[in-house]
Amino acid sequence: MKVLLKILLSIFIIQKLLFMAISNSVLLKLLSGQMNQEIVFKQYGDKTVISKYPDMSKVVFTPKQLQVQEKMYEAHFRAKGIMGDEALASAAQVRLNVTRNKLYTALIKEYFKSQRENTDAAGNV
Repeated sequence: MKVLLKILLSIFIIQKLLFMAISNSVLLKLLSGQMNQEIVFKQYGDKTVISKYPDMSKVVFTPKQLQVQEKMYEAHFRAKGIMGDEALASAAQVRLNVTRNKLYTALIKEYFKSQRENTDAAGNV
C-alpha cells in the first residue's frame, strides 16, 4: 500500500500539478476514494482525477449544519446497531422492503423521516 502511495505521489510530483492531475491510465481506473488522507481519486466519465485531500480543519460550521451532523451521527449508530443484529436486520429488511445491500441507506432515510415527523408533530401541538 505504501509503495503504491509513493508511486502515485511521484506521478503527482512529476506532472508538477499541486492540486489536481487527470489520468486515463487503466490502473488508475480501478481506484476511487482516498488514500491515507493525502490523495483523493475521483472518477469522472472515462478519466480519473487525482487531487489533494481537502483540509477541512478551518471550516466553521453553522449551528444548523452541526445539528444535521449530530442527527447523522445518531442515525449511523442506530443503523449499524440494527445491522449488527441479524434478527433486527432481517426484520428491518422486510419492513423497508429493500435488499441487504440497500439496508443501511434505507435505515438512515427512515431515521431522518421519523425525526422530521417528530418535529412536525411537536410543532403542531
